[in-house]
Amino acid sequence: MADTHDAGFRPYLASDFEAVAALWTRVNRELAPAGMEALFEQYIATTTEAELSRLLDIFSLARRNAFWVVESTTDGSRRIVGTFGIECHNSDTTELRRMYIDAGWRGRGLAQRMLRTSEEMARELGFSRMIVSTADVQRAALRFYTKSGFKRVRSEIAEAMTVKQAGGGLLRHYLEKVL
Repeated sequence: MADTHDAGFRPYLASDFEAVAALWTRVNRELAPAGMEALFEQYIATTTEAELSRLLDIFSLARRNAFWVVESTTDGSRRIVGTFGIECHNSDTTELRRMYIDAGWRGRGLAQRMLRTSEEMARELGFSRMIVSTADVQRAALRFYTKSGFKRVRSEIAEAMTVKQAGGGLLRHYLEKVL
């Protein structure tokens, strides 16, 4: 069984598109509550078209943003098993975005390494605060962020679909952490 040290982080490349799209699709299909599968398929299509296809533009360092892939290095082969990024929200605040981990890699401390990397980069880019949002269907993510020092600032029902949320009446939680 591979451990967290069998995975390395590197900046996203255009050639990663297919593997990242496949990962995002798998994770979002896993998250889809019963009866909401069609909504999540629409969300996958929306985010792939409106955001994933433009990751290099959206997450450019020139905009004080960064995006990484987590690459497995087991068995001499390479495969993308996670993603995460930070996006400038305002002069002192960055948003943790698209933190996804393949199901087979969860529970090994990889998320903690990803978060530490994003926090280090955020500090290097001059941010003093990080925000993140997650849906109530992502209970493990909510527990993880809370354990990692994030404080919930509000929760609300997300009706409308955007590139950041599926909508559909799902409860979303907004958290923040001082860096």
